[in-house]
Amino acid sequence: MTNDSNSLLPDVAGSMVRALVLYSLAESQAGHAKTIRVTTDERSFSVSDDGRGHAISRLVAGSPYLKFVYSHLEYPFDPDEAPPVQLQGIGISLINALCSELTVIVQKHDVTVRLSFQHGQPSDHETLAVTSPTTGNSVMGTLDAKLQMRAIDGESLRNWCRTILAVSPGLTMFYNDVKVSA
Repeated sequence: MTNDSNSLLPDVAGSMVRALVLYSLAESQAGHAKTIRVTTDERSFSVSDDGRGHAISRLVAGSPYLKFVYSHLEYPFDPDEAPPVQLQGIGISLINALCSELTVIVQKHDVTVRLSFQHGQPSDHETLAVTSPTTGNSVMGTLDAKLQMRAIDGESLRNWCRTILAVSPGLTMFYNDVKVSA
């Protein structure tokens, strides 16, 4: 394949990063996150924010919230029953299902939870009693190699981040450790 034909392939990982940034942006628009950090390299990515962090003690349909929203893509929705989580749980589960590995870190003031997945399935869970002045979520993953035949389009993502900043006063964004300006 030539570079020209690779440029015609979809940037699946870039789309996943955009979805994760939008979740962080919602946290910012709710008044909780002030900074979003995006890092990409080839098929790997990380999106972090300084928002409230996922709920860590909540149960959904008998499962811990974190495990549920990251691994219940096929959750059976009964039309007579209210959905157990907001719709973004479907997007987060889909991102996890498309990754060969995914790690979620939730930082609260008194505890940090790290949940890891391999090919969409939980592989490790760690809870640390750590005191921290900050809170927030970090999602780091690597898209399955069969789904992305080219590197993430960093220039396109950086430009997209600029458009987010243009309509989000007070938000600070970093892309690959460099502050993005509108």
